[in-house]
Amino acid sequence: MIISSTSVERAVMAAATLLISHIISTLIVMYHDLSGKWKDYALVEKRTVGSTADYLWGLKSFMADIVFMFTPFMTCCFAYREDQIDAAEDSIGLSLLKLFCGYFLGKLWATAVHYALHLPALYKFHKRHHSMTHALVATKAWEDSWVEYMVMEIPSFAIAVLLFPTHFRVHMLHFILHGYDGASNHSGFAAPGILGYLFDGEYHYYHHRYLNVNYAELEIIDKLIGSHHTQSEKITQYVKKAA
Repeated sequence: MIISSTSVERAVMAAATLLISHIISTLIVMYHDLSGKWKDYALVEKRTVGSTADYLWGLKSFMADIVFMFTPFMTCCFAYREDQIDAAEDSIGLSLLKLFCGYFLGKLWATAVHYALHLPALYKFHKRHHSMTHALVATKAWEDSWVEYMVMEIPSFAIAVLLFPTHFRVHMLHFILHGYDGASNHSGFAAPGILGYLFDGEYHYYHHRYLNVNYAELEIIDKLIGSHHTQSEKITQYVKKAA
């Protein structure tokens, strides 16, 4: 495998797209949070966020992950599939189908790893993500350990490129979606209106509250595997010890 300048450029563009998407999504949530517009819709009782500090903490971790792990790894992925991406002649419909398949399989992988990280022997690698539950914020998705990011997040990004190579611009939609849903799922609010719907964090909030439910970022996956919060609200013994 030869790593060309094109592969590097594509990885950098993917990193920038993911970062910009997440920052814009975070700013929308942060504005409604810090302005008090969503004060009455906070999911966390006695919410303590009152400045940008909690948001910046997760963002710093995210930027470190992008620079030191995401960009190098995705450079290799784009290099491996460079010929297929360059020669792609997929129709719009087929490209979008590939996007959906890559996104869904990536989320399925992340769910399986996420579940494993809640086992007693591995929870130490994931515990940081569940710190400060009183201040659940949109950048919380990326407040993780390097081990967690490598085994859970990186493969979920790479699956679409490695298994479903298509037009490069379609792959950029994939990273836009990841940047947005990370902020949406961890918003900490369930507000009314279109923005409240787009940034409704209630489903994933139950995972941060109970720990042993709602492992996925797609609700259908938890319903399929029986870990949906309406089916299992009891905290298991090992989680009590780990919390």
